[in-house]
Amino acid sequence: MAQENVVSVQIYNQTYQLSSEGQGPEHIQRIAAYLDGKMRSAGAEASSRSPLDLAILAALEIAEEVVAERRRKASMLDEVDERISGVTRRLE
Repeated sequence: MAQENVVSVQIYNQTYQLSSEGQGPEHIQRIAAYLDGKMRSAGAEASSRSPLDLAILAALEIAEEVVAERRRKASMLDEVDERISGVTRRLE
């Protein structure tokens, strides 16, 4: 890991040195802060859980967001396809 590509971030009271290769350091810091927030949110609901448990809960919540966004994207693409088909039929 080249030193100039290393970003130091804090996630749930732990410091990590992450490579920012291909991404700007601000991007790495932003996603680390997002994960930290998700873990803290999970920890607020279950304070006796281990950091690993909180990471799993945060990962599940993030995965749920990803799946919902993919579903939303697919729905929007279907809608656009329908509109394009409608315009094409009118033009023929």
